[in-house]
Amino acid sequence: MTLLFLLLSSIIAIIVIAVSAKHIKAGMKGRSEIKNFEETTPLRSSDEDALKKLKEKDLSPEDLKKIYEDLQKKK
Repeated sequence: MTLLFLLLSSIIAIIVIAVSAKHIKAGMKGRSEIKNFEETTPLRSSDEDALKKLKEKDLSPEDLKKIYEDLQKKK
C-alpha cells in the first residue's frame, strides 16, 4: 500500500512539473523578448527631456492628469 502511494505521488509530481515547466519556459521567453525590445528601442530625446522635467517638478495628481489629457489630444 505504501509503495502504491509513493508511486502515485511520484507520477503526480512528474505531471505537475511537466505542465508547469511549459508555462515557465514561455514566461521566460516572453520576458527576454521584452528586455530585447526595450534595449533596441531607446526613448526619443524629447521624451527623455520631458521625463527629466516632470521628475524635477513636484506635480499634483491633477496636474499630471491635465498633462496626460493634453498629450492624448496631440496624438
